[in-house]
Amino acid sequence: MRDGAMEEGMSDGKQDPTDRFDAVDSNLTVFALANGIDLVKGEGHRRLEWFSEGLERGIVIEVRGDGAFDVTALTWRGRSPGRRSEAVVAEEVPAPALRDTLAQAIDTANGLDAPVE
Repeated sequence: MRDGAMEEGMSDGKQDPTDRFDAVDSNLTVFALANGIDLVKGEGHRRLEWFSEGLERGIVIEVRGDGAFDVTALTWRGRSPGRRSEAVVAEEVPAPALRDTLAQAIDTANGLDAPVE
């Protein structure tokens, strides 16, 4: 997650970053259910997770200061969550384009190689 994301949203009079997920959380829930993956809600971010081909895989969605979202695909071994492969899928994604970006992010995460042990 980006350092200072919470402070950034509060100090400039803008909406709290966590509240920005209010508009997309229901869509993220439907997307997760439709794709058989888990949705984990954190402060200032959301994470979609699943297990495939012996690896944990995920997508991290983070709030940007401007109200858009950054989307990153991840792959890690269950016993070594600190070691992971990751790829930025998209930056500054507006809320209406998030669903299409998530479909691309699943493909990206599934294509990532296992992290080196």
